[in-house]
Amino acid sequence: MQAIDQVCLLYAADRERVAVAGLSAGASMAALLATRYPERIKALAMHSGIPPGAANSPVSAVGAMKGRRAPLSVTEPAAAWPALMIIHGEADGIVSARNADAAAQMWAHAGGARPGTPLAQQRGKRYPMTVTHFKRSRQLVATLVQVGRLGHAWSGGAARQRFSDANGPDASRMVWRFAQKQFSACNKG
Repeated sequence: MQAIDQVCLLYAADRERVAVAGLSAGASMAALLATRYPERIKALAMHSGIPPGAANSPVSAVGAMKGRRAPLSVTEPAAAWPALMIIHGEADGIVSARNADAAAQMWAHAGGARPGTPLAQQRGKRYPMTVTHFKRSRQLVATLVQVGRLGHAWSGGAARQRFSDANGPDASRMVWRFAQKQFSACNKG
């Protein structure tokens, strides 16, 4: 949180409009940050990560990456958690795509949300994706984006960069739009 405060100070960023996003282990770190400081984080995006609490050591991390460990058990409602967007490739051989569903289910359970109908989408020649929104009444709790043919890479990232796949839907654009919607929702509420 001190790093976020420093960025807000250096760049005159609005402390009430903070979103965190990460890829792989960074996604898991972002999720932990959001569960520990929900009053400070308004939107969270996890790309190809494991759900919070699924690992607590290097050995358990390997099992979690393969989708063999359960996430943090949520015993009380966590309606204050920020809305979550999960993006994960269905062909990810490093972090099992089962983790995306586990994170969505964890967030939905914590927020008292139910899944909507999965929507298949294809934009041009980019990889196809399936988008599922989890809502409590009308409030969005989580969005799960499952990208067909995407491995362990940032979807729609720069060509020829490691852990980046230019053929996927543009994750940066999706995350930015998602965060903007959450900031707008906070201003209305």
